[in-house]
Amino acid sequence: MQAPEALSLLLLLAFLLLGLYRDGRRARLGHPLLPLLREAAREARGPLPWLPTALFALGLLLLALGATRPRIPLPGATSANVAILVVDVSRSMMATDLKPNRLEAAKEAAQAFLREAPQNLRVGLVAFSGFAQTVHPPTTDRKRLRESLESLEFGRSTAIGEGILEALRNIREAGGKGEILLLTDGRNRTGADPLTAAGEAARMGVRIHTVGVGVPGWTPGPEDPSLGFGFFAGAYEVDEELLWAIAELTGGKSFLVRSTEDLSRVYLELAQEVRIEVQPTEATGFLGALGGLLALLGVALRRYLSPA
Repeated sequence: MQAPEALSLLLLLAFLLLGLYRDGRRARLGHPLLPLLREAAREARGPLPWLPTALFALGLLLLALGATRPRIPLPGATSANVAILVVDVSRSMMATDLKPNRLEAAKEAAQAFLREAPQNLRVGLVAFSGFAQTVHPPTTDRKRLRESLESLEFGRSTAIGEGILEALRNIREAGGKGEILLLTDGRNRTGADPLTAAGEAARMGVRIHTVGVGVPGWTPGPEDPSLGFGFFAGAYEVDEELLWAIAELTGGKSFLVRSTEDLSRVYLELAQEVRIEVQPTEATGFLGALGGLLALLGVALRRYLSPA
């Protein structure tokens, strides 16, 4: 309610209704046929003689409430919360321990998240390697998000903290409420400290759910495309302690994923985990239109029932 002073209109409405009530009970000059005339009037008014007055009064009440500029969560309104998908696109994501490779498995899981998440939830996409960038700001346009997912390209190094900070920037611009789904297969190698970034998220009330991907002990074979970039020999460098600490600090969940199927299952679970808070919408126009319609209907009905 952005203009509570308009509630004073309710006093005018009360006086108006009181006047109508007193006018209806005012004594009239005696007449020998008065009882018969009253009975005829009641029959002419029909079974609901109070309905026109009730509709008129309800219409005025809604007009008065509309003048207060109330904000209500209308059905289908956009969520006040956002979810940011933060995806590691470092070259190690070419590894094929998750089929067909880690990045493609991440894209498939993100697609599952978009299908299952509430349609009024705004979702954004951030990619990071040695730096972070917003691929798509928070939106409810699922088609555009799917296209943005498919456009992801590989980069060098890993900057987990930068990915978190870029996601937080998007959340601030979207209203300050949201959650982060962070996926990575490596250790932080450059940029801002991830725990410092997670501390900023905690201060904002933003949960970070962390997902580490990769199969321990797996090494790339001679045909693996990741070998061409000379990255680590062991192929599994997920910083499990760091990911757990980020989730614990912000109140999120932490997952370690070893297969494409498990990764999709995790993102389906997270689709149910994200908070939904419907964005309140000003209802002045709606209440004004409805109130005016009811008031006019009351007047028209009164004229119809009492044409004289």
